[in-house]
Amino acid sequence: MLISTFFFIESTVGLLAQFGVLNVIDFLLFDSLPTDLVWLLQTFTLICVGFGLIKIAFDDLSPGWMRSCVIATSPILLFLYVIMSLHILLLGLETSATVLIDVASLGTNTLTWSSTYLSIAVGLTLTYSVQRYGNFAQSEFFMIGMYVGVALMWTDWLFPLNEIPSDGHLSWTLFLWMLFGAFILTGIAGVIIDRLVYKGFRDRKASPDVMMIASLGVALVLRALTYLRFGGSTQRFVPDADWMRGSQSFEFPTILTRLNLGKRDLEPDEVYTSIDCTELESIPAVDIITSTCEGAAQTTNYAYNNAFLPIVSFATVFILLAILTRTRLGRRMRAVADNPELAASSGINVERVHMTSSFLSAGISGVGGGIFGITLL
Repeated sequence: MLISTFFFIESTVGLLAQFGVLNVIDFLLFDSLPTDLVWLLQTFTLICVGFGLIKIAFDDLSPGWMRSCVIATSPILLFLYVIMSLHILLLGLETSATVLIDVASLGTNTLTWSSTYLSIAVGLTLTYSVQRYGNFAQSEFFMIGMYVGVALMWTDWLFPLNEIPSDGHLSWTLFLWMLFGAFILTGIAGVIIDRLVYKGFRDRKASPDVMMIASLGVALVLRALTYLRFGGSTQRFVPDADWMRGSQSFEFPTILTRLNLGKRDLEPDEVYTSIDCTELESIPAVDIITSTCEGAAQTTNYAYNNAFLPIVSFATVFILLAILTRTRLGRRMRAVADNPELAASSGINVERVHMTSSFLSAGISGVGGGIFGITLL
């Protein structure tokens, strides 16, 4: 903490007053250092201090609500800290800049992509916790889930649903079958791979590094088999024509935020025009509006084919959390994760737990992949 505080003060003084360590070194070298290099290094140091403070919070704070809040809000805290660092830099350079942020659009895009990675990360974490190796093939289970949805869409039984013309109402039949099929079939694929590949390594007491390298080979094989069956052309899972309509969406009020960084001084006869076309006598640090210059409210559309990805992904996470904390299976899995030898001596079938974790981790990623097939080609 003392080191972080020192570098924070040193970088801030260097940027604002040009009296940091690098400025002194530059003075002793008769201004031979490039000016851009000096303030770039000072800004880089200042930003690194923020990451250092977050790491200190992760490592040194005792488990509790405060540590959980810091971890949960760490991306927002880092973003605000970087904005503050840029503000200090621009003040030192005696210039200004504006950053325009569409909060609603940024939030919906963040939800979509974070839930995409969440589907892979949850399965990967479950495998690592129970079986103690990093599974490079986890994203391939995500891919299998995508193609399970496409394959179901092509079946003679469900393909007529895909050809129904748009009628303004969402059809859920193919969507629900995709969820069920992606979870079950991808989970079965995970169990088969675990039995054929990883069980042999476990029987030979292979190290986690060997298991991880084996998973890389599994990933390459799965990717090649998928390419042989479906080719290199892009595919998209379409449960119903109405799912692709832009009118089928959630609507959120658009919040435009303008951040005014650096100098905010106005000339005597100068006025500042805000985003909603209001003239102000001073420049605010943050300018927020929810309507246009004409006073009409703006909305951001979040299409259903994008919105159901975070809904389903977070739902599967909460279901998995309930399984791990509220069921006998979850207690067995946690026991194996903590100490496999002690769990085996207590009568727990460790291999069955490994098989179950393989099914769940692959199935969860498969469900995320199936939903992702609606989102993008």
